[in-house]
Amino acid sequence: MLYNDPERKYSRLKYNNILNIKKIFMERMNRKIIFFLALLVFSLPQLVKAVNTGTVGILPGNPDPNVRFSDSWFMYDLDLGQEKSDSIRVINNKDETVVVRLYTSDATTTVDGSFTLLSEDNVNKFLGSWVKLAVNEIEIPPKSEKRVPFTINIPKNADVGDHMGGIVMREMETDENANLAGTGVRIITCVGVRIYETVPGEVKKSFDLTRFDWRFEPSGKNSWIKDLLDINKRTIFFVGMKNEGNVRISPKITVDIKDIFGRTVAHLPDQDIGIIFPGDEIKEGTVIWENMPIFGRYKVTMTANFFEDGVGQGTRELIIWAIPYRIIFLLVLLAVFFILSRLTKIYFQEASKEKMPIYTVKLGDHLVDLEKKFAVSWKKIAKMNLIKKPFEIRAGEKLFIPLTRKNKKIISEMKTRGEFEPSISEREGVSGFKRKRIFIIGIVLVIIGSGAVWALKARQAKIIHQEIKVPQIAQPPKEETAEKTASGVFKKSSVNVSVVTPAGADQRSSDKLLKKFELIGYNVHLAGASEEKGYKITTIEYKTGKLEQAQMVKYDLGLEGDVDLKEIPNLQSDVVINNLAPADAFFTLN
Repeated sequence: MLYNDPERKYSRLKYNNILNIKKIFMERMNRKIIFFLALLVFSLPQLVKAVNTGTVGILPGNPDPNVRFSDSWFMYDLDLGQEKSDSIRVINNKDETVVVRLYTSDATTTVDGSFTLLSEDNVNKFLGSWVKLAVNEIEIPPKSEKRVPFTINIPKNADVGDHMGGIVMREMETDENANLAGTGVRIITCVGVRIYETVPGEVKKSFDLTRFDWRFEPSGKNSWIKDLLDINKRTIFFVGMKNEGNVRISPKITVDIKDIFGRTVAHLPDQDIGIIFPGDEIKEGTVIWENMPIFGRYKVTMTANFFEDGVGQGTRELIIWAIPYRIIFLLVLLAVFFILSRLTKIYFQEASKEKMPIYTVKLGDHLVDLEKKFAVSWKKIAKMNLIKKPFEIRAGEKLFIPLTRKNKKIISEMKTRGEFEPSISEREGVSGFKRKRIFIIGIVLVIIGSGAVWALKARQAKIIHQEIKVPQIAQPPKEETAEKTASGVFKKSSVNVSVVTPAGADQRSSDKLLKKFELIGYNVHLAGASEEKGYKITTIEYKTGKLEQAQMVKYDLGLEGDVDLKEIPNLQSDVVINNLAPADAFFTLN
């Protein structure tokens, strides 16, 4: 089967042409090392217009109205060894001059399946290395645009199938302008356009499921009761898949969850986890179930299908044991609290007996009689002495008589008459007050200790989560000058450049260089013949005080060989290029 149906190939792509790529660079005050932190890609076609409103944008230069999406990204079906010329439109919608940098990049998919272009520091090995730009930096006047040509050349040994990459553009700024005041953080915004190339040939569609697992995480919903019980969570299933074919595949994942009785608890159909290009792997494709099982055993079945035909189907299963540890802990805590409460009550009840007078039951006594005799409820007497139904008492049995305000005087008189035996505390000298005091002191110490630990942890948490306010240093607004943009970058157009062709050099090379520098934005012209200076390699002469501009010109030459810099006082131009490069060193511009 041949992969030669462009309409079908791209009908399911969801991503837009403009990659809104944000790179966050962290720069310390005393270092020159800049760390690349992030690359974010926006994927809605509607954002194309937004990117080009009030800022700088990039679009394909030659869209074909008969090819779907060609106004959004580049799509090619070039064969092995074939070359094609094309162009990009770089648009400046600002009210100021900008200098932008252009570079090509390989692309890949992130761990969750999103399309992303690799950083500029990355060495291109695939499609990014097949694309050659006419220039790498250009100056664009306010409210204008420029077309930058490029060529794409497919290697003869390229693999059959899909390849992806892109052209990225970022506005040049000085470090001073890029840094956020007082933070040391440098933010650079880039936009890019994608390039898709499908090398015709035999199509192989194959994949391997490399991962299927799960975890619970907070749902983000406000519910203090569920938070207390630790059930305010959702379930996230992670899917890993590797593309072992030679064309991209677009998985759609279905997840079915059944309980121990085989009943379906949840059905999550056709969850899109992104696009996987040949040789790439999604390691953390996610399917989210907004609930979580509270208790029991659950069987989860994951089925992988694809938007493309002929890829096949894959299935994986896993078992979830849902155990509500927080609920179990709280129940155990309540049980412990109940037991401790009962033990405490029994303790104080038994301790109170130490001061109670002891009465010896006489023949014919009944609890009801004792109630009248001692002015205390018979039920209270029965409870204190653990007497149960049928509430019988026997002669000679010893009973503790509870003390109350009503019977205090009666009991005292009866003790004087010798009708009671001495209480335990009177007989043995045991101090119930001391025992109670020790118990109460122990409880108080536990409470104080727990409170101190809680207060310490709360204080630590407050310190950790304390908001740190970064002092903001007022920055005066930058204005564009004749020599620099508002971003502080030297304007190409402010540099007067002369191109000299020494005797024996190729005039065609200088003609190409002239057109290249005109596209870049330099104030450039071809100079007439000059005296022989004996230069062996291309040499850039610069006027005193114009070293930085000369270095900029050297970079924009883009020559792989050596280029000399030489200061010459009293030059008529800011920079003079003595061009000894061959004609094929420069891009051919019409």
